[in-house]
Amino acid sequence: MDEEEEFQKAKSSAIRMLAFRARSTQEISDRLHRKGISASLTQRVVNYLNEYGYLDDQAFAQQWAKSLVVNKGWGFARIKVDLRSRGISPDLAEETIARLRKDHSEEETARRILGKRFSHLDLRKISPKDKNRLIRFFQSRGFSWETILRVVRI
Repeated sequence: MDEEEEFQKAKSSAIRMLAFRARSTQEISDRLHRKGISASLTQRVVNYLNEYGYLDDQAFAQQWAKSLVVNKGWGFARIKVDLRSRGISPDLAEETIARLRKDHSEEETARRILGKRFSHLDLRKISPKDKNRLIRFFQSRGFSWETILRVVRI
């Protein structure tokens, strides 16, 4: 297979990945590399996708972060770690979280989760064991200590 055919095949593969869900530049590069596509060809595909607007790390980060808050109920710290693991730069991850803070309250998200997952608990009469369980739960979801204190009312 000549280089142009390989490029078309790699490009089609990347577009299929993007049709399933938005991805970061790093995710596309990693997936193409795992398929055995050379680094130079991967870079060519990424450049093509950027040029035609199929890849946009900033838009991906915003969309992904919002999805994690709304659908998974994650706190800002965990979202930031997840964005970094997907190849989003530290500056862009920080900018994304700053924008997210304008539209979504971490405390409201935590209270929503508390109402859904722990509606059976009466926070006024909660045992220390259950309070610790709640704290660990919210910490694992990436909520700030200040938010946890306000929601659990320690």
